[in-house]
Amino acid sequence: MTREKDTEVSVKNEKKHNKKVKEKKRSATGIASFSFLISLFDRICEIFCNALVNGFWGRICSGYTKLQQSFEHGFLKEFLFSDRRIKKIFRKIRKFLSSHIENCFISTQGQRTINFFASAPLSYFGNFGLFFGLYVIVVYFIRMIIPDIESAGIDYPIIGAIIIISALPLLFSRLSLAGAVMKSSVGTLLVRDCLGVSEETLARNSSPRKGKGNIMLFFGLVAGIFAFFIHPIKIILAIIMFITLMLVAVAPEIGVLLTVFAVPFLSLMSNPTITLCVCVMITLFFYIIKLIRGKRIFKLELIDGIVLLFGIIIYFSSVFSAGGIGSRNAALVSCTLISGYFLLVNLMRTETWIKRCVAALVSSASVVAIIGVFEYFFGSPSSKWLDTTLFTDIRVRIVSLFENPNVLATFLVLIFPFALSYLIFAKRRNEKLLALMTCAIFVLATVFTWSRAAWVAMAVCTLIFLTVYTRKTLRIFGVLLIAAPVIPMLLPDIVIERIISILNFSDSSISYRLYTWIGSVRLIRDYWIGGIGIGPEAFQRLYPNYAYAGMEAAEHTHSLYLQTLLALGIGGILTFGVLIFLYCQKCSEYIKKPENHQSKFYTTAALVSIIGALIMGIFDYIWFNYRVFFVFWIIMAIGCAFIRVGNIEKDRKAALLGSDQTTEQNKFD
Repeated sequence: MTREKDTEVSVKNEKKHNKKVKEKKRSATGIASFSFLISLFDRICEIFCNALVNGFWGRICSGYTKLQQSFEHGFLKEFLFSDRRIKKIFRKIRKFLSSHIENCFISTQGQRTINFFASAPLSYFGNFGLFFGLYVIVVYFIRMIIPDIESAGIDYPIIGAIIIISALPLLFSRLSLAGAVMKSSVGTLLVRDCLGVSEETLARNSSPRKGKGNIMLFFGLVAGIFAFFIHPIKIILAIIMFITLMLVAVAPEIGVLLTVFAVPFLSLMSNPTITLCVCVMITLFFYIIKLIRGKRIFKLELIDGIVLLFGIIIYFSSVFSAGGIGSRNAALVSCTLISGYFLLVNLMRTETWIKRCVAALVSSASVVAIIGVFEYFFGSPSSKWLDTTLFTDIRVRIVSLFENPNVLATFLVLIFPFALSYLIFAKRRNEKLLALMTCAIFVLATVFTWSRAAWVAMAVCTLIFLTVYTRKTLRIFGVLLIAAPVIPMLLPDIVIERIISILNFSDSSISYRLYTWIGSVRLIRDYWIGGIGIGPEAFQRLYPNYAYAGMEAAEHTHSLYLQTLLALGIGGILTFGVLIFLYCQKCSEYIKKPENHQSKFYTTAALVSIIGALIMGIFDYIWFNYRVFFVFWIIMAIGCAFIRVGNIEKDRKAALLGSDQTTEQNKFD
C-alpha cells in the first residue's frame, strides 16, 4: 500500500511539474511574441523616421544654410554693406551720434548710479528707510489734524512702521549692498543668476564706500514729504522703477529678462498693452544707444529679414485701412512688440543669457498656472465662456491673469515645451520632482481652461518633443492607438464629452466659429489683395455687412490664418508662410546636428511651441491678445538665438581644430 501511495504522489508531482513547465513555455512564448511585436514596431518606426529625416522632406528641412549663404551674398547685403560710399556715410553718422551720446546724462550717470548703490553701506539704506518711515507716519497724523485736507488711510502708519522695522537691522551693518548680495544665497540667486550681474562687478563694489550717509537722510526726508501728496506705495514703486531703469541703461539684457518675466503680470496694470510697449521701447532705446557706442552688435540673417518684412507689411497695411486711427495704433503696437524679437536675438549672445529668458518664461507661467488651478477649485462658479446646455458639470473655465480661457490656454501651450525640457535636463531628485510638478501644473491648468484646441496642441507638442528625445516614444503612440477603445473608460466623463463635442455642431462655440469663418471668407473675397488693415476696428467696421444674422458682434475671424489674410492681404499671409517654413527649416537643420545636448532640446521646445500655437491658430485668432502676440515672437527669437549661438560655437571649434591641424602639418613639414 505504501508503494502504491508513493507511486501516486510521484505521478501527481510529475504532472504538476509538467504543468508548470508548459505554463513557463507559454509565458515565454507570449513574452517572445510581444517582444517580437515591439521590435517589429520599433523597426517600422525607425524606417519611417529615417525616411522622413533623410528623404525628400529631410532634404527640404536641411536647406536653410544654403539659403542663408545666398542671402549673405545677395543683392541687398551687397548693396547695403559692400558699397564704400554707403559704409562711409554710416560711419560718419555713427561717429556723430556716438560723440554726442557718450557725453549725455543717461550714458554717464547710469553706471555711476549703479556703482553708487552697489558700494553704498547698508546703513545708508537704513538711514533712508528710517526717515522715510517716520515721515510717512507724521504725514498720517498731520492729515488727520488739518480739517481742510482729506485724511490719510490707516495703511499709512502700517506702511511707515513696516519700513522702519525693515530699516533698523540695516543701520548696524558694515557691509556694502554688493557685499551683502555676495554673502546671501537668495541675493546671489536673484542678482547674479537671474539678472546676470557678474561676480567681478559685485566684488569690485563689495568694499563699502567711504563717506557720510547724510545724503540718504535727505532723500528719506524728501520721499517722506512727497508722501503728503502721493501714496507711499507709489513712491516705493517709483524708486524701484528708477533703479530698474538704471540697470537697463547699463545692461539692456536685463530689460529683456524683466519684460519677458512680467508679461502675464501686466494684467494688474490699468493698460497691460501700453505698459508692455513702454517696457519694450525703453529696452530698445538703451540697446540702440549701446549699439551706436559700439558696445552691442546687430546681425541680420535671412529669417530676421523676413520678420522685418512682415513687420513692414503690418505697418503699411494700416495706411489704407478701413479702421482709421485705431488700425494705425494697432499696427504701431504690433511693430513695437515684434521688435522684441530683434532685441532678444541680438542681445542674448550666450546660452546662459538665453536660458535665463527661458527660466523667466517658465517661472512666470508656472505662477499663472498655479493661480488658474486655485481659481478652479476655490473660485466662484461661472458659466461664462461655456455652453451650459451641453456642459452642466463644468463649474468654471479658468482665466488666471488673462481675460479669456482660450488666451490662457494659448499662453500655457507656448511655454509648456520648455517645462518638458527642464524635466529632461533634471539630474537630482529634487530637480526632477520640481520639474515634474511644473509639467503637471501646466497640464492641469490647461485641462481646466477646457480649451479643446489647447488639448490637441499640447498632445501633439508632447509627442513631437518626446519623439525627438527618443524614438521609443512612438511605442506610447502605438499603445494609445491599440488602447483607444479602453481610454474613454479611464478618463472622466466630462473630459470625454468635451473631446467628442469637437464634432458636435450644436455646440454654440463650434457653430459660432463655423458661421464666423463663412462670413469672414465672404469678406476676404472682396479684400484678399491688400487686406483691410490690422486691428479690431477695421474688422468690426466691415464684417457686419458680410456676417450671418446674429453673428455681427464677432471681434475677429477666430482663425489666425483667415485673420492674417484678411488684415494683410495675400502678401501678408505668404510672407508669414515663408517665415514659418524658414523657422521650421532652421530649427530642424540644427536639431539634426546640434552643438550640445541642451541646445538641441531647447531648440526643439521652441519649435514645437510654435507648432502648438499654429495648431491653436486653426481654431482661434491667437494674436488678438497682444501679450500672447509678444510671447509668440519671443519664443521664435529664443529658438533662433540658440541656433545662432550654437553655430558660432561650432565655427569656433572648427577654426581651432583647423589651426591645430595646420600647426601639426607645419611641424611635420
